[in-house]
Amino acid sequence: MDESHEKSFRELLAKEDLSDIPEAKDVDKYTIGRFVRARKLDVPAAVKQYLDTMRWRKDNVPADILGPDADEAIYEAICPHRNHGFDKEGRPIYFEITGRIKLPHLLKYVTPEKLIRRHIRQQEIAMSRMRESSQRLGRNVDTQVVIMDLAELSLKPNSSGVGIFKECIRLDQNYYPETLYKIFLVNAPWIFTPLWALLRPWLDPVTRAKFHVLGSNYQSVLLEYIDPEELPEEYGGKCQKCKQGCIPVVKPYLGPAIRDGEE
Repeated sequence: MDESHEKSFRELLAKEDLSDIPEAKDVDKYTIGRFVRARKLDVPAAVKQYLDTMRWRKDNVPADILGPDADEAIYEAICPHRNHGFDKEGRPIYFEITGRIKLPHLLKYVTPEKLIRRHIRQQEIAMSRMRESSQRLGRNVDTQVVIMDLAELSLKPNSSGVGIFKECIRLDQNYYPETLYKIFLVNAPWIFTPLWALLRPWLDPVTRAKFHVLGSNYQSVLLEYIDPEELPEEYGGKCQKCKQGCIPVVKPYLGPAIRDGEE
């Protein structure tokens, strides 16, 4: 994107009725750049996506979204994950041991709708960490790194999980464009190959190129992008900051279930 794209974007935006989203007029050049790149330099399409996003955020991203989650204990017990460290360029890193998340068990305690809202919350956390990194480094940081550990992935794909994944991809591509730098899928078992073939068509080609499916010898790849001190030891790093361990382990959750379900 060059200055002409930004100028055209602002000119088109000035012609829009923003009475329902007055905050939309205060857009910085980096946000404009994300939407213009997402729409492959089609500025009118970028303006439309930006306005669609701002209206969606008005209804779906409450002011307190970064506050405590009433279901935090469930996610901490059943979904091992952590926002942990930054890559060599200051991008925030999100870790998730996806293979150990047993979705039928999780859905005994939360609805698919809550899982999707949880994903939106995580995207907002990532955006907040990008702003924090930008301020700390004195330059713009607007992408993130995601590392998903697929070890112990279920041999039986869950239909609800496929639907949730598809909806999360839709939300990310529509409302959080160009915020992913790379996603590393490590410890990918053989069962992931047909599952990946099913999921790939739902991804925009540009987004698809950011997915890196790795087996068990992934450490050297991660270390190309992330300093050892920012990586948990179990992933080839030397993090000494987390005295209780970098990523929580799965543990029993003893709270009330909202429905019966398979384990």
